[in-house]
Amino acid sequence: MSFKELVLENTGLSKSKILKLDGISKNAERIRSFLIGQLGKNASVGGNAITLADILNEAYAVFAAAKELIGGRVIILECENIPALISYYERHGFSLIETINGESNLMTLYIHIAE
Repeated sequence: MSFKELVLENTGLSKSKILKLDGISKNAERIRSFLIGQLGKNASVGGNAITLADILNEAYAVFAAAKELIGGRVIILECENIPALISYYERHGFSLIETINGESNLMTLYIHIAE
């Protein structure tokens, strides 16, 4: 986990979504957010019952504690531009940030930290 500045330039986010992400301004250009590093489990371990939901629930507990100490409203993660992978994260509550003329192969998804 780390803090990362989410740059909102060249995104297709509406002013209302920017306001919801920032919490103060609909014209925000950058938002400090929590970044989830690589997520995954070892599929070669037989009978590994850990799911993405389990991993995220543990991460959310850490983010909730960090939010109490330093604030924050948004968790982001970056993943390869693979539709099945993006869909997988979306099924777990994340929303894709569409980029306009994006050059990166990484896609950014976000979720709000529960109040």
